[in-house]
Amino acid sequence: MTTHPAHEPRSEQYNAKGNAYQVKTFGAGTGGIDENSEAVEWLRAVSQGFHGPEPSKESLEKDLVWLNGEGVRLRAVYSQDPVPRAALGDERPVATYCSWNSSLTLGADIQLPAWLVSEVTVRPTHARRGILRRMMTADLTEAHDAGFPIAALTASEATIYGRFGFGAGTFNTSVAVAAESGLKLKAPSVGRVEMADNQAVAQLAPHVFEEFHKLTPGSLTRTSKWWDYVSGQFDWHTGKADPEIRTAVHYDENERADGYVSYKFVRGNGFKGTLDVVDLVSPSAQVRIALWEYLCGLDLVTEVRHPNAQMEDPLMWGMVDMADYEVRKRYERLWLRILDPVAALSARPYRSHRKVTVSLVDSLGFADGLYTIDTTGDQPVVERVGDRPRTDDDAAGKSMPRVELPDGADVAMNIDALGSLYLGAVKASTLYYAGLIKVRDLAALDDLQSLMSTSDHPYCISPF
Repeated sequence: MTTHPAHEPRSEQYNAKGNAYQVKTFGAGTGGIDENSEAVEWLRAVSQGFHGPEPSKESLEKDLVWLNGEGVRLRAVYSQDPVPRAALGDERPVATYCSWNSSLTLGADIQLPAWLVSEVTVRPTHARRGILRRMMTADLTEAHDAGFPIAALTASEATIYGRFGFGAGTFNTSVAVAAESGLKLKAPSVGRVEMADNQAVAQLAPHVFEEFHKLTPGSLTRTSKWWDYVSGQFDWHTGKADPEIRTAVHYDENERADGYVSYKFVRGNGFKGTLDVVDLVSPSAQVRIALWEYLCGLDLVTEVRHPNAQMEDPLMWGMVDMADYEVRKRYERLWLRILDPVAALSARPYRSHRKVTVSLVDSLGFADGLYTIDTTGDQPVVERVGDRPRTDDDAAGKSMPRVELPDGADVAMNIDALGSLYLGAVKASTLYYAGLIKVRDLAALDDLQSLMSTSDHPYCISPF
């Protein structure tokens, strides 16, 4: 597997709607702010695009370190037209985009190389000029050519990325648990929890997360900037340390640290208030429940809120009164884009023995065609068996062509639907009844559903 190193800058010119643009691809160097003027302006444009504050010097320096350390590929688009008086200078990108290499967990100790996409912004005054499509198509082409089977992103606007082949692949919930009377559980919790030193947790957290990542379908590796954030040493949102963050660690019967939580107390009227979970990590659901028990048992706490909880949370089922567990929001966490169906589908585990021929519609062409998934033998066999027939929508160049079921196929779908099915976040029947999958008959739908079903809901706790 290969990819362009971030330190090999590339540049191209193009015109759109009477405007001239330059597109650059580059990386952050080993130096500081003075040696990385392009990366610094890129970071300022990202913060501006997401309505963040002007980055501090400390924030810029820290970002440059992790961008360089992770080999992040930065893309920027610059206006080549004259700059009006008082407008932002032409050194500030009008659009930003970046990507880097990661791994996605498919099952216990099964990881797949993943190409992560992030920090996608286009200045509103330069919208509808094909800038996003140009950046996205070039980057996904690079990922495909480098041999990455899958790309992933987290979306601030869910309506944008389906046309590029991304489907919602994991979901999380934002929950609140009543805590004034503590957490009453049907079964006793395991191990013990102790308040911890934040700096020590910053050293411990990567090891605990790695155990979580190895075992949890849907998990992505985290970048180095995470550990300062979850321990309160540096908040990348505010550009400074957060002294209000506290931490606690869970220990098993052998005094081995196997989970941690970081949290903040938000004072209400008087002395009482709520706890906001910043990060809660363990490979064990029982350990995560024990950490919840600790949080709900702290004095003066009326409610514990967690914005990154599981879709099907064992905590709720373990509570004596599940009415004390309130889901306040459900949202898509991870969007997946299959680039190589043979590699991606061959890597995932299967629980049933079936054979299905799938017609995949991909307007960008990476995954388009007919594929057979055969799990009836000792090992799954996935093969591309031919091209699918072209349609009027294909000829018209539509970004999401109409799905038709060709002869010889059992099921047909757009590539974004496969991204949603890939980790088992949704049943095939749900997408069928939503009109997103075509099937030969209900037996074929049952075969597809059996193939793509998983034992656990995927769970990603690494927004990026």
